[in-house]
Amino acid sequence: MRIACAHAPQIALQSVLRGLTEPHEREAPIALAAGPGERALLLGLTRSARLAGACLGMTVTQARAMVPSLRVMRARPADGDAAQAALQDLGLSFAPRIEAESGRVFFQVGDLGSLYPNEQAMSQAIQARATQLGLAVRVAIASSKGLARVGTRAGEIVILPETAGAAKARLAGLPLTVLDLDEETRQVLQHWGIKTVGELASLPGPEVTLRLGAAHFHRLANGIDAEPFLPQPPADAIEEGTEVDYPIESWEPLSFLLRGLLDRALQRLACRSLACAGLILRLKLAPRGFDLREIALPSPTREASILLQLVRLDLERRPPDTGVVGMTVLIRPARVRSTQLDLFRPAGPAPERLAATIARLSALVGPEHVGAPRMVDNWKEEVMALDPAMVEPAPRPANQGEPLANSSTGHQAQATLGIRRFRPPRDIEVLIGPSGPAALRGKETTARILVAAGPYRINGEWWAGGGFCREYWDVHASDGALYRVHQDRETSRWYLDGYYD
Repeated sequence: MRIACAHAPQIALQSVLRGLTEPHEREAPIALAAGPGERALLLGLTRSARLAGACLGMTVTQARAMVPSLRVMRARPADGDAAQAALQDLGLSFAPRIEAESGRVFFQVGDLGSLYPNEQAMSQAIQARATQLGLAVRVAIASSKGLARVGTRAGEIVILPETAGAAKARLAGLPLTVLDLDEETRQVLQHWGIKTVGELASLPGPEVTLRLGAAHFHRLANGIDAEPFLPQPPADAIEEGTEVDYPIESWEPLSFLLRGLLDRALQRLACRSLACAGLILRLKLAPRGFDLREIALPSPTREASILLQLVRLDLERRPPDTGVVGMTVLIRPARVRSTQLDLFRPAGPAPERLAATIARLSALVGPEHVGAPRMVDNWKEEVMALDPAMVEPAPRPANQGEPLANSSTGHQAQATLGIRRFRPPRDIEVLIGPSGPAALRGKETTARILVAAGPYRINGEWWAGGGFCREYWDVHASDGALYRVHQDRETSRWYLDGYYD
């Protein structure tokens, strides 16, 4: 069994660096402080900050005296949790089973030999994937967890052989710091004159156990490790969050922060070959309180622009009560479903883009005015209802795709006309001739009637106390259009219902 260990040094510092979008921002001197105030101690430093003279344990005031251009960032629990979760997603992008600890993730890579020519290339691929997630990791591959953990302390990429003897020879020249000894054991070994792993491995095991009380590090020095690999199930949802030092009340800065959260969350989803099936946005308001919003999606997507647009429409329809000082994005993952194209119908819009269009229309005219028309069991032709807009394509009828001509009779299928109805019907004037309507005139339509078919009388609802009686005509006008008109028999007024398409 071959196990890879990806270790993110100073993961607390890297968690806040993930929010920096520009590469030049990460190259500047940056320090991570334990809390607010000038007396807060430094918990992490970038390489440029250390070279400039800053040291861990300094206060913010002392560090700024040494490095005037030092940028101090505050440690937040949400950032650390998101970085640790991103490290787990890194492991899930290579193996279905992982085991995580603080700053590290372990996963099996023994079956990845067909994808990579060697373990060196495999380690480089792991580092490249971590860079996409905003993390810088050290990678070690060994035959056990403990040896892989030791390898991450030895260098950027360490490959330990499978056999214990070869692994012992590979570790022999390394300093004792790679074993992560406690202070008391380290002082005893230093008193004995032991400085390297190889010198420790040459000591007799029973005597080391008798004098120091623990033989685990001695076995590691000899390339032997019995620590079990205990895989953990992946998280059900992906969460990314951030906080700001001042309230945000406009959309532009809010969208900038939200775009960063969505990009990082979708990148983690891509590592697991998943997409976003639902979004929950929790806004932390100033001075206190939260605003929780749920964004429904008709189809899983990985496009941050569509999610950002849906969130913006929701915020415009119902703005937060006060300024926003923090936000958390919770994404429900799902697998992307492949869409099978139809041979007999044109390809429609992508479901996620159609959802964005429907959300935009709902914001403009109201959700109650957006939907799919539905016929109602009523005597009046113009009566209809709206059903919620269907994003998923409707199932194709069973007889769709059959030939237009019947092979046994040779009769062609009848074509049907659709009517574009005016709501409400438009008032018109109709000139009556010997055989029916002869001409019509309205605000937008004036023409002679060449052919008139009708009348088709419809009446009803007399039992409800508000009955109606109408006579419908289908007329072919001189302007080339085929109109649908009717006369109200109670008022003798004429109306233009629509035209056939």
